[in-house]
Amino acid sequence: MSSLSDIASSIKVFLTSRPPYCSGTLTIPPEQLTLFYRDGNLDLSNSTPEELNRLADACDPATLGINKEDVYDESYRKAGKLDIKDFGTPFNVGSIGLIDVVRNALLEGNNEKRGIRVEMYKLNVYGKDSFFKTHKDTPRSETMFGSLVVVFPTPHQGGEFVLRQDGFEWEVDFVKMISDTEQQPCVGYVAFFSDVEHEVRVVRAGHRVTLTYNLYFIPEDQPTPAISSPAPYEGCLAELLYTLLANPDLLPGGGYLGFGLQHPYPVEKEMEVKKLRKCLKGNDATLARVLSTLGITWDVRVFYDNNSARPDYLHERIVDLSGEEIENDQFGDYMGRGAEEEDSIGCIQEGCWV
Repeated sequence: MSSLSDIASSIKVFLTSRPPYCSGTLTIPPEQLTLFYRDGNLDLSNSTPEELNRLADACDPATLGINKEDVYDESYRKAGKLDIKDFGTPFNVGSIGLIDVVRNALLEGNNEKRGIRVEMYKLNVYGKDSFFKTHKDTPRSETMFGSLVVVFPTPHQGGEFVLRQDGFEWEVDFVKMISDTEQQPCVGYVAFFSDVEHEVRVVRAGHRVTLTYNLYFIPEDQPTPAISSPAPYEGCLAELLYTLLANPDLLPGGGYLGFGLQHPYPVEKEMEVKKLRKCLKGNDATLARVLSTLGITWDVRVFYDNNSARPDYLHERIVDLSGEEIENDQFGDYMGRGAEEEDSIGCIQEGCWV
């Protein structure tokens, strides 16, 4: 019989092994590759260096988001940008089927059927020597789950898109990807979860032109339905969880079994974290589906680890602990409703506790 630690290690490997992105190319009607901006227009499938230089000159310096503020720092990001009010294009990610492609490739289980709201964010131009160092996107609401970047077939070299998570690294070479596609014209795309680190490597020549979109789940009025059976690749996880829960050595005195979330989620003071049940992403959603399949009651909670200074708590809400010093004998009252003092919590994997 496998030990508890062996089973737990197998579950952790399963939950951290799937790539948190999808990418590819999509053939586009030529009429959708026209870009209009204040200094003219151009065909993004057949543009000259002079036309792209004029587009780059019309751009403002691109910023990066730090603490919910737009900051300009050319040592960290060197690129141009046009806000959506400054350009127009008939390019439409919905009409070409790209949203369906992203939903099917990136999302799983019940989330494959979720409505997705797409928000065009910015047009960026990366000229020679432009880049964007490693960063993460900032979710703009609790329903934002990812980003979509569309790369147009403008001549350039370099500018590879690199993603990193949990010690893994993936590189998407759009120049090669687009040139290897038989049906032209086409665009490249990459969609990824908001918390995934990514960067744009240095553009060595030409102009890399992209559109960036924010991806949101459309809120549902009803709870997510239980799943009658797992997807085939989730069977292994279901078997591991069943073996783990059937082991008499697991929490013999009772308690909670905790799984650290693999993705961060936007929260605010006093927010009830059960709202996140409908917004779980990637492997967090996989775990939730399999637990539901096994008939196991689960929920999202905040775990306050107080490092033995005072009792640990599971909580239904986000409590602000950054203020004045709280006396130990008053801590329970300060935590308020929804708090549950815990001395028996088994944690299978560390992660991003909400």
